[in-house]
Amino acid sequence: MLYLGWIVAAFLAGGIVSYALLHRQRAKSLQARLSDVDGFSGRSYAQVLGLAKAKPQRMERLPDGRTLRVWVDGGYSIALLFDAGEVCLGVQDERMG
Repeated sequence: MLYLGWIVAAFLAGGIVSYALLHRQRAKSLQARLSDVDGFSGRSYAQVLGLAKAKPQRMERLPDGRTLRVWVDGGYSIALLFDAGEVCLGVQDERMG
């Protein structure tokens, strides 16, 4: 009966490890997710969050009411400028490294 417990435990552990590895392989990088986007201008902040699937790492409010938001993933970063109404004005800076 003890062997049955070890067999079940090994089966469950193998399933968990397999799921984790498959999930990790399917996760796209920020650069890969955003490279499919035709343009950012005119998109709402909520739409951009949905595309990026991550919150920005840095946010800077500018004196004129606009907001600069920067996403970083590995060597890739993208900075988008938003107006006071949270509508994207476009890419301020993009770096691939």
